[in-house]
Amino acid sequence: MRGLRRCLICLLATMPTVAAASDLWPGDRWELGSRFGGAITDTSIRIDGKVESLSLLRTLGPKRAVEFEFSADQLDFGINFGLEHQTFSVNYLTINREPLWDPYFLVGVGVIRFDAPGPIRHGTDGMAQVAVGGTWSLLQSRKLLFRADLRVRYDFNNSHQPGQDGFGDAIVSVGLSLPLSSLH
Repeated sequence: MRGLRRCLICLLATMPTVAAASDLWPGDRWELGSRFGGAITDTSIRIDGKVESLSLLRTLGPKRAVEFEFSADQLDFGINFGLEHQTFSVNYLTINREPLWDPYFLVGVGVIRFDAPGPIRHGTDGMAQVAVGGTWSLLQSRKLLFRADLRVRYDFNNSHQPGQDGFGDAIVSVGLSLPLSSLH
C-alpha cells in the first residue's frame, strides 16, 4: 500500500498543472478519482481482500474518456496469506450519457506487480481488464461524482500459487471523482 500513497502524492502534486491544462479543450475535463472495494479471486465466491485505486481521467468529448489508473490490493484469502498486487493501467471508457447517471464500459491494459509468500516472491506481468460501471452526480453542479464499477482483471501470471493460477479476478469498487476543471 506504500505505492498507493506515493502515487497519491504525485497526483496531488500535479493537480495545479492538470487543472491549468484543462482550459486547452473546452467542454472536456480532467477528473481525479479514488475508489476502494474488494476482490474475488480465481474460482472463489468470496471477497479475498481489499483493493484501493487512484485515477486521473480525461474526457474526450461527451461519450469517451481515457483514464490512467494505479491500484493496489492486499489479498489474504481469509488466512492472512499476504499476497499484494500493484497495477498501472491505461483504460478507455465509452460513456452512455443518461439524465440521472452516466453508465460506462471500460477496457484497459497495463502491468501488474506482485509480492507473495512462497517460492516465487516477486514478479511483473501484463494485465487486461474490462468493466461496467456508472457515475452519479452528488451535487447539482457536478463538482463531485460518485463512481462504482464491477470489473474483471486478468493477469498473465500463471505461477500456480494461490491467487495466481491463470484465472481472472473480479473487483467491485466504489468511490468519488473530482472534476478538476471545476476548481477554477
